Amino acid sequence: MINFENRLSSLKDRRQGSTERVKFESAIDYEVNREMDFREKEDYENLKESNSIKYTIGAMAPVSKRSTEISFEEGTRVAENLMKSLRSKGISSSHRFQGSVALDIHIEGHSDVDVLIIKQDIILVQRPYINTYSEPSDKRSMEDIIKELRIESESILTNNFPKANVNIKNNKSISLEGGSLKRKVDVVPSCWYDTIEYQKTGNESDRGINIYHKEDHILIFNQPFKHMELIEKKDSFYNGNLKMVIRLMKNMIADMPEDKKRKAKKLSSFDLASIAYYMDSYLNIPFNMRIALVEKLRSHLNKLVQDKMFRDSLYVPDNSRKIFNAEDYNEKVEALNILASDISDLSMAIFNDIKPLYVKQFDSNIILNKQVA
Repeated sequence: MINFENRLSSLKDRRQGSTERVKFESAIDYEVNREMDFREKEDYENLKESNSIKYTIGAMAPVSKRSTEISFEEGTRVAENLMKSLRSKGISSSHRFQGSVALDIHIEGHSDVDVLIIKQDIILVQRPYINTYSEPSDKRSMEDIIKELRIESESILTNNFPKANVNIKNNKSISLEGGSLKRKVDVVPSCWYDTIEYQKTGNESDRGINIYHKEDHILIFNQPFKHMELIEKKDSFYNGNLKMVIRLMKNMIADMPEDKKRKAKKLSSFDLASIAYYMDSYLNIPFNMRIALVEKLRSHLNKLVQDKMFRDSLYVPDNSRKIFNAEDYNEKVEALNILASDISDLSMAIFNDIKPLYVKQFDSNIILNKQVA
C-alpha cells in the first residue's frame, strides 16, 4: 500500500529542495524559523483532491521554470569559461545541452545538467561522402584529438573552479559541483559525426556526436539531438502528455524503497522516454483528464510485460539500439515488471480514492473519466 503523505513530502523535497536547504540558500535564520516551511505551494498541492491524485498530478508536472533556467545558466557559465580557456590553448570548441534538463523531463529542482563540449575545427564523416570535405591538417586519430580535449578540460576546470569538487574519474564526463555552482554540471568532451542523413539535410538533429571514453580510449556514437527532436515532436503532438508520462515513471522509481529502486533503475531515463514514446494514441488525453494517463500507462506497461514479441521489437526513438538490448535484457525486464506493478498499485489507489465504496471489481473507466482542474 502506497503512503501518499510520504510520497508528497519526498516529491516536494525533490522539486524544491528540503526546508533546510531553502532556508540556507535564502539566508533565513533556521533556529528562529525551525517549524516554518518557506517553500512555495505548487498548483498540485492546492487541488481539492485525494493525496493519490495530488501526488500523480505533481509527479507529472515539470519543475519550476526558474529552477530549469538556473540549470541552463550554470551549464552555460561552466561551458563558456572552459571554451575561453581552451581557445587560449589553441583548441576551438562549441557546446550543446543534452539529457533530461534539455528535454524538460527532469524531476528535481536542483537537477544535474549535461553539457557537450565539442571539438569544433575537425569532424568525423560517415562514408560515402555526399558533401565535399577538406582534409584536416591534424593527422592524429580522432581518439587522440579528443583525448587531448579531455585532458585539457580536466586541467582547466580544476584550476578555474578551485572551490568546486571536480571529479575527473568518470569515463564519459567531468563533473563539477559545489563552490559557487548552484547545480552539478557534467561536461562531456566529444566531436561531431556527420551522418549521411545530416549531409543530405543539414539539420543538426541528424548530426551525430562521438563521446570520448577515457578508460577504453574509444569514441562512442550517440544521436542526442535526433532523440530530443523526436521526443519533442511527439510530445507537442500530444499536448505535453508524453513528457508527463516520462516524469511520472521517473518519480515513481525515485520514490520506491531502496531495494526496488536499485533494480528499477536498470531502466535509464533514456529507456523510460523510449518506452513512453510508443504509447502513441494512448497519449491522446485532454489536459483536464490527465489522470487517465495513469491507466493508459498501466495498460502499456502490462502489454510490454506480457507480450515478449512486442517488447523485443521496440527500438529507442533514434533507432540506435533496442530498448531491451541484449547486454542487460534480464535486468531491464525485471525493472519493467517492478515499474508495471507500482503503476498498477497507483492506478488501484486512485480508483479506490475516487470510489471508496465501490463494490464491483476494478473499473478503468472510473479513472479514464476522472476530471481534475
